[in-house]
Amino acid sequence: MKTIKLSLIAALTLGTCSFASADSLLEALQNGKVSGDVSVTYETRDFDKKVGTYYQDTAYSVGSFALKYETGTWNNLSLTTKFRAYKTLFEDHKNLRTWKGKGDASERFYKTGDEKDIDAEEFFVKYQYENITAKFGRQFIVSDWFAKTHDAIKIDAVFDNTSIEAIWSKKIGRVYAREYRPMENINESKGAYKLGISHKFNENIKATIYDIYLPDDHYKLGGRVDLNYKDFNFRADYVQQKMHKDLNKDDTDFLHLKASVNILGFNAAIGYAKVGDDDTHFIGYGATGESLCPFEEGDAFYYRNAQTYYASLSKSFGNLDATLLYGIFNNYKTDSNKEFDAEETTLWLGYKISDNLKANVGYTYFNTDDVNGYVGSDMNQLNATLVYSF
Repeated sequence: MKTIKLSLIAALTLGTCSFASADSLLEALQNGKVSGDVSVTYETRDFDKKVGTYYQDTAYSVGSFALKYETGTWNNLSLTTKFRAYKTLFEDHKNLRTWKGKGDASERFYKTGDEKDIDAEEFFVKYQYENITAKFGRQFIVSDWFAKTHDAIKIDAVFDNTSIEAIWSKKIGRVYAREYRPMENINESKGAYKLGISHKFNENIKATIYDIYLPDDHYKLGGRVDLNYKDFNFRADYVQQKMHKDLNKDDTDFLHLKASVNILGFNAAIGYAKVGDDDTHFIGYGATGESLCPFEEGDAFYYRNAQTYYASLSKSFGNLDATLLYGIFNNYKTDSNKEFDAEETTLWLGYKISDNLKANVGYTYFNTDDVNGYVGSDMNQLNATLVYSF
């Protein structure tokens, strides 16, 4: 795949500086760390009815190899590079047409052009000075309404109990062991911007406000409150989504509440989410990504008019981590303008076989209804990933 412009700029910036202090740069390179992983993932999806090119039976396995190099720090700068190569190992239907290509694996591992089977998972320069951290290039981001793999500039600053986050992103994709989506322009190359401020009032209360702007498309103005007291946690999110006037789309909003408690070694949580009743979906998965939805197949979480109730239970048993999640989606409207109800049950298991070898298994059952002639399709999905890290 094509090397991103931001990554090239980042690499050249570090390389150009070598003329000023070659010995220091050489020491930073010699003190660098090499790591990587060999991964194999398998997934099978079984539907009671075929609906389009996405809701159909598939089974495949894809292997990948990742190699990462992190330099030492020089003049507050460091460089991280990580590339991942993919190889399809098995497909139950090699000629099947999916929503993104040919063959079962193209459902989650696909191409949009002339890309090869290798891509940069990370390629960024990091600048760290006292309370300021800046990353320039391809990086994995987890933030409110900014998530997944981005070609971006991300700056974080901490001043006592107040922190500031600023992001500009040009492209988004997914470069993982379990999924690959090539980097694509955000907002037709216009990009996306975010500015957020968080303040910790005391050990129990923290509040965040932020603005996310996609030129000529939409912006989000939102906030979050986190309350923590001993083993109890509560989180409340509220976001208003304003569409650009030329798009002739309604504005909408999104509310999310979640409470959790640790008791007898278990973590139990309940949550509720509500999308506005207007004729516009809340833009969650699309555009810049998100990190809030807890579901494996939770598209309905952000559909217009959707009300979601969910509960989860997590527990560690030695080297085994287990999480059970159950959710109900009520009255959500798809593009067909019909109201649906659905349920999802998901079980995630993670097992540490050794210090270097880990296995993850996930099972999901998604149950949706048939509405006024529209055929819904129940789904059983099983995935397993084995990762050897070095």
